[in-house]
Amino acid sequence: MQIESKTAFSHIQLNVSNLQLSTDFYLNILSPLGFMKADEEAGEYVRITNGESFVLVLCPTASKYLEHSYHRKATGLGHFAIAVSSNAMVDDMEKHLNSCGVPILGEGKTELGYRRGYYCILFEDPDRIMVEIVSHDPFYFSFDNP
Repeated sequence: MQIESKTAFSHIQLNVSNLQLSTDFYLNILSPLGFMKADEEAGEYVRITNGESFVLVLCPTASKYLEHSYHRKATGLGHFAIAVSSNAMVDDMEKHLNSCGVPILGEGKTELGYRRGYYCILFEDPDRIMVEIVSHDPFYFSFDNP
């Protein structure tokens, strides 16, 4: 059965080892993209959003699970990506990340050939969760083979 509806990304929740550290990190790093704190419940969660298409919910990891460190190659979240509207915005984010002292993964900005027009930069948050800032044309979402 096909449900006739246009879908869009809603939110992602990350369980983090230090809620304040991660909140400060994401607010600082994502501020050039218009992200701000939307709301919070002390010690329970912080919602950060760009006000139109992406919500990041940060929650503290329960103490009994803190002994298990995150690794993006293990089962679970590998990374998440935030789309921007142009390659220039990816370039600007690289400058911002550098000014904040956040190491860029790999060899820096990358133009990937697996889907045309895919241009990105990768970095890790304080828990080593990989974040991608990407610019791509609408073909990325198509069913067509490149």
